[in-house]
Amino acid sequence: MTAQLVSLFNRDPRGMQRLAAAAGLAAGTIQHLLSGKTKNPHKETLQRFVQALGQEPGPWLEVQARLEVADREDSKQTSPEPCGPPLGRMIGDLEERDALSLEVHQAFAAAGAAPVLPPYLMRAGFDDRLRAAVAAAERRSRLVMVIGDSSTGKTRACWEAIRAVLPDWRVWHPLAPCRPLALVEALRSNRLAGRSVIWLNEAQDYLQPPQAGESVAAELQALLVEESIGPVLVLGTMWPEYWKILTHRPEQVTDLDPYRAARALLCQAEEIIAPRQFTSRQIADLAKTIAADARLRAAAERAPGGRITQELAGARELLRRYQHADPVEHAVLWAAIDARRLGHDPLLPEPLLRHAAPGYLDEHAWDQVGGLDAFSTAMDRLTAKHRRLPGPLTEHQPRPGEPSSPHPLYRLASYLEQHGRRERALLCPPSAFWEAAIRAGTPTALAALSQAAVNRGRLRHACRLAEKAADAGDPNALVRLRGILAKLREVAGNCEAAERLALQAAEEGDPTVLGQLALMREREGEHKAAEHLALQAAEAGAPTVPLQLGLMRRRASMRETAKPSAFEAAGVGGLAAWRQEARLREAAERFALQAAYASDPDGLRLAAELWEAAGDRERAERLYQQAIDAGDTIASGRLALMRDQAGDRRAAEHLALQAADAGDPTGLEKLVSMRRRAGDREAAEHLARYGLTAEGEIEVPWSL
Repeated sequence: MTAQLVSLFNRDPRGMQRLAAAAGLAAGTIQHLLSGKTKNPHKETLQRFVQALGQEPGPWLEVQARLEVADREDSKQTSPEPCGPPLGRMIGDLEERDALSLEVHQAFAAAGAAPVLPPYLMRAGFDDRLRAAVAAAERRSRLVMVIGDSSTGKTRACWEAIRAVLPDWRVWHPLAPCRPLALVEALRSNRLAGRSVIWLNEAQDYLQPPQAGESVAAELQALLVEESIGPVLVLGTMWPEYWKILTHRPEQVTDLDPYRAARALLCQAEEIIAPRQFTSRQIADLAKTIAADARLRAAAERAPGGRITQELAGARELLRRYQHADPVEHAVLWAAIDARRLGHDPLLPEPLLRHAAPGYLDEHAWDQVGGLDAFSTAMDRLTAKHRRLPGPLTEHQPRPGEPSSPHPLYRLASYLEQHGRRERALLCPPSAFWEAAIRAGTPTALAALSQAAVNRGRLRHACRLAEKAADAGDPNALVRLRGILAKLREVAGNCEAAERLALQAAEEGDPTVLGQLALMREREGEHKAAEHLALQAAEAGAPTVPLQLGLMRRRASMRETAKPSAFEAAGVGGLAAWRQEARLREAAERFALQAAYASDPDGLRLAAELWEAAGDRERAERLYQQAIDAGDTIASGRLALMRDQAGDRRAAEHLALQAADAGDPTGLEKLVSMRRRAGDREAAEHLARYGLTAEGEIEVPWSL
């Protein structure tokens, strides 16, 4: 059976990925199970694999037993030789200063404070659970992920935990030549010894980069499953927003899903939440320790609401420098924040910041600062240290063996990055940012930035970024490019070319564009064409498209009169319940109460949709507005359509443009379609030009 499956997957590589998704495992783990590289898989892993195949476990257990015997007989011949000494250093040999090389935050300078780090303040519950999870690695390989905001003491807690619990283990921090590549190459070189901690501080930097992140996830999952070298501990930290991105399962899982392996890996992690602050009781219990150190004493006196770790790391000083920055400094920091939140690597090239910054300055500010000469002065101020702590930007110093860069590289302070992500979540970068990204973005960032441009309706910029990603060797870039071109063609009214490009993208592993075209055709009133495309999308691996189509028709009050159709036969018959207005109102009340209690914008928007479907437009508008105030960009697009239907075109266009700036261009696309259908081509072209063109003419490879 094994040989047959291997042969089958060689003919159909996507079959391997579908099997991995069904089993909740990485594709690399499936390959290892089929090839016999996994010598002693966990029972749970094997069960999930067998269940996904739909086979009885008996034959597979026999196969594994035979493989184990064969491995024992010729392990000396088949085991690869290590390419050097074991990775990492003995934890018990590390000194306090070594914590800084593991990226524990430096504390601010204070008179009379001699040690590198202030005394550690234990937090009951959090530290106890973390140390128990670390200790459990003695029995079995584990993945432990500490989730928390920047400067909440995650990395310091991990450092103290491994020193207290695993002093006779090694710790290895993969960094050069770049974090993902360092980890993948080292694991494949067979240099990792058993009883080692793989230190993944800011684990998103290893798991989020396109392609490289999936290789990291597959290698780590195979390592945790095999345990051929003995127990290992993968210990990482991550911000909550990254955890949500990497663990969220999209409605449509396609072959181009960027985080499939990462999601399969992280579902096995023990998740430990780092508290944001110390409680009053904890501070009282630790009073003697705090009083004995000048830095702790000063931090406790100045820290608002028990945020001692943030004060120690200089978070408040960073925020002060950010808020009091001059226009050029603000422009540079906004460019850096936007680059990071839209998917750029942590190391930002100087030309990217230099060329993007002018786009954030209005004409008056530009005239006042004196042009590009002010950029160097701003960079000097932003990189200046304060009381031994780094500034908002830090120039990167290459490590031995790390490839040199032709330009300086800068890292944005993590606290400012997280603050800026939230502050600028509803803003779209100016055209100069996208142009700078095309010119100076790193090759590993191009795919992510291209998708960010798509999400914000900047389709022509997205095309050029995808082209550069293809030139840089991204094998999926051309598929994404066809999808972007399909949307451009659809907006331009060339439906035939749009459908051809979307079908090509679907055949190459991305059926989502077909689904988008289906919904666009439905908005145009082309119901038969929409249904045809929806079924094609479902057959290509996007099964939720018929459901979305059904919901659209329900919102348009067409469900009662439409005849049963093919998409109902595809499993959407349950939508008949939506006809009952009483049930809609009951559900809307329930969702609105829950959402208001939890301040959940998604719940508020869902409640608004239900009230809209039930016919209560006034209440729906009020809930949509509450969702918008809570930061929901999708609600802006929905409310735009309601305002347009009510005849308030100016308010509708303002809301649609606001949503497009924040990353959701669907409302803008709908308004373009409605204007075109109403015969107002001038208005349609005006709205389309806002999102779909940049300054000046841009050549797009229409021949693809």
